[in-house]
Amino acid sequence: MAHITDNDEFDALATAGALRPIGQPLGGGDIADEDGLRASMGGRPNLGSSRATGAGASARRQVRLPEPLNDALDAYVVAHATTPSAVIRDALTAYLNAA
Repeated sequence: MAHITDNDEFDALATAGALRPIGQPLGGGDIADEDGLRASMGGRPNLGSSRATGAGASARRQVRLPEPLNDALDAYVVAHATTPSAVIRDALTAYLNAA
C-alpha cells in the first residue's frame, strides 16, 4: 500500500526546504505575498449582479456546437488570447443588442 503524505508531513518537508517545485507557475515568476497568492488561487470570477462584493450568482448555460463551429471557436480563442466563455458572452451580447 502506498504511503499518503498528510498535511503535517508536508509542513515539515516545506519547513525543511525538502520540497522541490515540479514546474513554473503559469504566470511565471514569484508570488510576492499572501495577497498575491490569494489572487492567483481565487477561482473563476463571479459574474453575478453583486460581483464587486464577491457575492451574487453567475448563471451557467450549456450548449452543443457543431464540430466546425467548435473548431473555429478554438482557433479564435488561441489567435486572440481569450477564453471560449468570453467569446460566447461577447457574441451573445452583440446578437441580443442587435435584435
